[in-house]
Amino acid sequence: MSLPDHPQRVLSVQLGAAKTKKGFWLGLHSETLVALVLIAAMLVPLSALSQPADSSSPGGYLARLRTQFGLSQANLGEIDPTSETIRLATLGLKNIAVTLLWDRANHYKKVEDWTNLSATLEQMIKLQPNFYSIWDFQAHNLSYNISVEFDDYHDRYAWVMKGIEFLRQGIAFNQREPRLLGRMGWFIGHKIGKADEKKQYRRLFKADDDFHDRDRPGRTLPERDNWLVAREKYLGAQQLADSGVPLRTTALIFHGEPMMTAINYARSLEQDGTFGPALRDAWTLAGDEMRRYSVREIPTSWDVPIRLGLREAELTRAEQMAAEIEQLLPGQFQALEKLQRESLTTEQENALQTAAIDRTEAEQKMVAQAEATLKVTWPMVASAAPADLRNAAKKLAARYVEAEETAEMIDRYRDIVNYNFWRATCEAEVTEPALRARETAWRAEQEFQNAQLQAAKKSYEESFAAWREVLDAAPVLRADELTAEELAELIARYRMVLEQLDEKLPTPFILQDILDRTSTVAQ
Repeated sequence: MSLPDHPQRVLSVQLGAAKTKKGFWLGLHSETLVALVLIAAMLVPLSALSQPADSSSPGGYLARLRTQFGLSQANLGEIDPTSETIRLATLGLKNIAVTLLWDRANHYKKVEDWTNLSATLEQMIKLQPNFYSIWDFQAHNLSYNISVEFDDYHDRYAWVMKGIEFLRQGIAFNQREPRLLGRMGWFIGHKIGKADEKKQYRRLFKADDDFHDRDRPGRTLPERDNWLVAREKYLGAQQLADSGVPLRTTALIFHGEPMMTAINYARSLEQDGTFGPALRDAWTLAGDEMRRYSVREIPTSWDVPIRLGLREAELTRAEQMAAEIEQLLPGQFQALEKLQRESLTTEQENALQTAAIDRTEAEQKMVAQAEATLKVTWPMVASAAPADLRNAAKKLAARYVEAEETAEMIDRYRDIVNYNFWRATCEAEVTEPALRARETAWRAEQEFQNAQLQAAKKSYEESFAAWREVLDAAPVLRADELTAEELAELIARYRMVLEQLDEKLPTPFILQDILDRTSTVAQ
């Protein structure tokens, strides 16, 4: 049987509970107060860090860093309020949204729904206006893949220009991205000037007032030739790269584009039948671009910059260093060669004397070892020099090696862009024989098409005579396969003229060396 609680004890319990509750709330309020004080204290440095820049202040630390490294939207290009709003509306799911839109764009392309494709591309660039690949890939999609879906070349040209204008949008949002300017130059040059419909495209481009009106603020040249406009885009991209903006592409190819565009301009004049002073001026422009390219500093994978035009100078420097070592240590190179030769075994000597085709596998190995032994270098000579001359000889040898390695490096990079051929081309094409060879060849083609066979035969032969002068004066062109292939096509059409005249190729033929080379390649 429980006894009722004593009233005093009950009151004591209630008072204790009230005190506990009051203590709890007091403790909670004190913790909240401390947290609020800490938050308020943190707002001060956060405000100093994140204060935005404006016309009167450079802003906080983060704003200054964005300005220093060019990371703010204002540094990258134009600011689009719609784009910023859409990106905020994705609540951090921007990348997922872009992926879905990319798939949708590919779907619309497959089903040829061009209206929805254009709308989808607009949504994509609103979400990622500073992503280079979207502008590059989708512009290529418009100009190259979609344009070919139409039969009328006017419609194809319109879609080519849609891709070019898409790139223009991208340039506005990415003013520190030289690749987009370069891509615009490529599209204007190659898509318009190299397509199967290039004759029609070039004509439409010159008459495209809408494009040229939009393009006028960034233009300095009055001409509307697509190759010249493309060259100016490349020059603008170069200037941007030279200003210190990172170039995220191969510098060797990128900086060679103005030269190649000028060469293509000259080639297009030849195809259009424009000769005389206008063609000479075009090739002079190409030569100027070649010389500018030759002295431009190109970074390499060895972290040593090179200039393509300095290979011969580096070889001359190496020869000078070798001559100075020879003067310092006369006869030592030959003496070391003799010493190395005397160190060969009888078996190695016999292997070297055996014809390469008759050597056994063992003899081939001995020959390789012997050749390695016989190889004498200037650093080896310097290392064997007397003590009082050794340091001076080693310094000269180091300079020799540096010059040789630089020349070899330049040679490798030249091969990538076929530098020697294009330099020889620019030098040869401004000469009178080359201009005559081009003009008479073009005239022969026109006469052949008009069934003027005797006139065509005479013009072809005049062209071959001029080409003989060009090739004799330019060994690089004479040895290059591109020249041989071009002339082989010209000779093939000449033969067609002779067949219709019931005649045979003259013997000896003035370009017989070209025929022999091309027939050997064909076999």
